[in-house]
Amino acid sequence: MSTSGINRYSRGATWLLVIYLSVIVSGCANRPAEITPEQARILQTREFNGSPEEVAKAASLVLQEMHYTLGTVDMDLGIMTASRNSEYLLAPISREALAEENLESDVGTFCLIAGTMAVVGLFIAWIFDAFDDDEGDKDDDDNDNRRPPSRSHRSRTHQHDSGWSIFGSSDSSPSSADSYTYIMTINLNALSLQQTQVRLTVQGEHYQGPSLVATGPVQDQQFFIDFFNRLHTELQP
Repeated sequence: MSTSGINRYSRGATWLLVIYLSVIVSGCANRPAEITPEQARILQTREFNGSPEEVAKAASLVLQEMHYTLGTVDMDLGIMTASRNSEYLLAPISREALAEENLESDVGTFCLIAGTMAVVGLFIAWIFDAFDDDEGDKDDDDNDNRRPPSRSHRSRTHQHDSGWSIFGSSDSSPSSADSYTYIMTINLNALSLQQTQVRLTVQGEHYQGPSLVATGPVQDQQFFIDFFNRLHTELQP
């Protein structure tokens, strides 16, 4: 492989690494920690007037309004499931619960390794870039001493360079679009003939292209308030 090709691969790989690590570090920094089980139960649980069957019917309508696809419905167990795929972040995905000291240690170690890799990558790219510039100057001098480049040579060179970007070949760059999957589980518990306890749990997954980069529970207060308000409105006579 020519030095120019190595240089392009090096620069493309380096920028891809820098962007990827920046996104990962930013995502880790912005993800809230998982709350305690007691706090989660308060956030996720509400009581509604109506039998489990009536509440389940209303919940299915709410899920459709929120663009979720209904999955399992088992009234014997009092369980409903639904899922939704989205290109946008609908609710923050919390980190899985870890001991506080272990979490801080892991984040610190990751940031140190990520920063070192980025610096090393940039240094290597700079070396190749400088080396390529020197080789290019020598080649230009040799070509000037021999003969001027023909039009067809310049055309081929231009076409070759135009097929590259900072990520390498424009045809081979992988897709890194973000997408999110949310999986709901609704538990229905009959408290009396006309009163049902509803507990909603949500699991979120964050993908970059085909790669899963984050997963964890959704514990955003506004997300649960919105669902329970919709359900309450649907149950009104």
